[in-house]
Amino acid sequence: MSKEIILQLKGIHKKFSHEDVLKGVNLTLFEGDRVVLQGASGSGKSTLLHLMAGLDEPSTGEIYFLGKNLTHASDDYWAKLRNEKIGLIFQFHFLLSTMSGWNNILLPSRIGGRKSVKEVKTFLSPFIEELEMGHLLDKKPHELSGGQQQRVSLLRAISLSPKLLLCDEPTGGLDSLQSQKVTKLLLGLAEKLGITLVVVTHDEQVASHFSKRILIKDGIV
Repeated sequence: MSKEIILQLKGIHKKFSHEDVLKGVNLTLFEGDRVVLQGASGSGKSTLLHLMAGLDEPSTGEIYFLGKNLTHASDDYWAKLRNEKIGLIFQFHFLLSTMSGWNNILLPSRIGGRKSVKEVKTFLSPFIEELEMGHLLDKKPHELSGGQQQRVSLLRAISLSPKLLLCDEPTGGLDSLQSQKVTKLLLGLAEKLGITLVVVTHDEQVASHFSKRILIKDGIV
């Protein structure tokens, strides 16, 4: 049985101030792929991830998500996709400081209205237990450690069962023990939920957990 193609990049170029950051990238991600994207600083890996998420647009080339050409899709359309089908995790957690962990997690469902709060809480319950976060979600971000904040952002990212989960240096602010825990959790959750997972990292320890690696060098995959 063939796997569904989740994302395709065809001939992607990205130029900033006359500098070619990405040079003709071609990439296909299938349902259930768990991929680590590596490269030296400035190689274009974060730029590539941002293009996958619709946070930036290519200078030339085409982007397809679930078979639809989104190269010239509007910002509003991409925002809807990020709410419903594309989860994002960054090194910096982007949690709202005035809200509890729970309210940060529930933001996507409240914005999109696709699932009720009860449905999201029921869906996340086993993962919250696995992450040992049940007693901490009423706290605000400043009351949580870096690792705990990252777990809140992870729960937020999977709260609506995305098809694609994109992570940009998700363990960059963590010590080695926490990095290993978060990496294993990401891989475990992706497998359980059938999510296509892409992780950008410079950490070889993190990368060693992935069977599929993509190396980007001087803007070329």
